[in-house]
Amino acid sequence: MPISIENKQIVVSSPETLKEVGRVDVSTKENVEHALKVAQNYTEWSSLSLNKRCSIINKFRKNVFKNSDLVKRIIKDETGKKDFIIFAEFLSFLDHAKTMSKVAKSALKRDNRETGLLFKNKKAYVQYEPMGVVGIISPWNFSLATAMKGTIEGLLAGNNIVLKPSEFTPLTIEAIKKIWDENIGYKDAFQIVNGAGDIGSILVESNLTDVISFTGSTKVGLQIAKVCSLTLKPCILELGGKDPMIVLKDASIKRAVESALHAGLFNSGQTCISTEEVYVEDDIFDEFVSKLSIRIKDIKSGDGDNNDLGPIITPETKQKINEHISEVKDLCDIYSGINNGGEKYIAPTIIVDPPESSRIVNEETFGPVMSIRPFKNEDELINKIHKTGYGLSSSIFSVDKKRIDRIIKRMKTGNVNINDVMTNYAIPTLPYGGEGISGLGKQHGVEGLRSYCRIKSVVVNRFN
Repeated sequence: MPISIENKQIVVSSPETLKEVGRVDVSTKENVEHALKVAQNYTEWSSLSLNKRCSIINKFRKNVFKNSDLVKRIIKDETGKKDFIIFAEFLSFLDHAKTMSKVAKSALKRDNRETGLLFKNKKAYVQYEPMGVVGIISPWNFSLATAMKGTIEGLLAGNNIVLKPSEFTPLTIEAIKKIWDENIGYKDAFQIVNGAGDIGSILVESNLTDVISFTGSTKVGLQIAKVCSLTLKPCILELGGKDPMIVLKDASIKRAVESALHAGLFNSGQTCISTEEVYVEDDIFDEFVSKLSIRIKDIKSGDGDNNDLGPIITPETKQKINEHISEVKDLCDIYSGINNGGEKYIAPTIIVDPPESSRIVNEETFGPVMSIRPFKNEDELINKIHKTGYGLSSSIFSVDKKRIDRIIKRMKTGNVNINDVMTNYAIPTLPYGGEGISGLGKQHGVEGLRSYCRIKSVVVNRFN
């Protein structure tokens, strides 16, 4: 087990070695309520000018970079990720903090608006004010980047943050909080609480939080949305996805195959925008499957640098992945790579044309497993994609620009990559969020910053 509770502490164990790597105290209800009251009454951060907040976030970014070896080691300890994945996550955080500090200077400043012919004697503008207290509940798959990108955006907007990291990966945020406190000050602007879902529920249900940001499963996201709806509390929800890849008949098969492997297996498939289903046009389906099946047989899961994929971080995730595979193992062709690490790992796997009713078709898998399915025409393609209700991210491979444009306009998805995969998430200026049961609201970019703002229209009479 990666975690256990002992003496009111979360004991974190490495998914790779199963050895203890650290402990944090479990927050009590009283701890959380105290943190929220402190955040509600703390005004030093929101009183700073926008430019000053941007400058401080840049200073914070530089201090995190100075502690890069420490932070990356802790991520490694509590997730078992391969070094390249940790490097990519760390770099993504640094780039996000730097870019959003620049974007905020224009996105959050007072925005003058035209008053029209009837009101030339008036002045109108929009101002972007902090909401107040932001409750953030972050996942275990990217313990630094996902938790801190929302935190950075909320802080830039002038809010105070109370962050609950995943109980499976609390050590990274403990280290980040220490860097903030020792180098930045403004300790009450950024607080953390630790625990399982019951601690997150306190943040969601409290009348002291003004907005909730949650990244995680659709099941929990729907529960949060229901609670927030009772008071119309804003919530930003980044939930599950199937993230389809579409390969049209004129696509470069080599590029599509390599892209599928990258997007489907990155971080052992434990990525919200991981490609879980590949739709290949009938004309090239057999060739695509043949080339992909050959490539995947050489990819290895296991410990150390000689293997390509790291461990599955939580036992529940591993169980679900295995269930998805087991359900269809006698019903369709399955091609797998190599598992050199035993039951902590899952071999990279492709499943060819699984039954329409199978769980792997209808549920998020969140592992190094992809289904490959044929389609005859665009109507069939769109119907299959929309069946699940997910709409987080997607990709399409073709050289036919008109056809690409026609298809993506029909797709109910928040993000699309053309002849590419997953890159949208790593571009800080692009808004990121899903459609349907993949979520509400946007993170990143101008839109993400303003999600943490009270947007206020002001009209001034020029003549008193």
